[in-house]
Amino acid sequence: MKIRERILIFCGLALFLFVVSYAFLQEGKAKKIPTPVAESASEQCVESREYMRANHMLLLDDWRHGAVREGERIHVTPDGRKFEKNLSTCFQCHGSRGFCVRCHTYASAKPNCFSCHHEM
Repeated sequence: MKIRERILIFCGLALFLFVVSYAFLQEGKAKKIPTPVAESASEQCVESREYMRANHMLLLDDWRHGAVREGERIHVTPDGRKFEKNLSTCFQCHGSRGFCVRCHTYASAKPNCFSCHHEM
């Protein structure tokens, strides 16, 4: 094998190794996306902050089922506060659907609430 062929093979291997290891060369320096802030006009939500972060869709599904299928339109919290089972109840404190969009975009979630609730 001639020296010229060896140089070409070596350069090809070096280029291949660089391309393959490019992700490792970045040392995990992906852009940090800031965690969205859940601004609210009220200090008390219908449930605790931890519960709402983890289970808000379960709560909204339960509200929808209760309101539409069983006619239960009022949610009573364990401490006795009452709320209407409606997305507009959420938006009284949380502003607009932009509140939802920021967090769901951050979490790569695709909620289907606004396929029916266009006015929010």
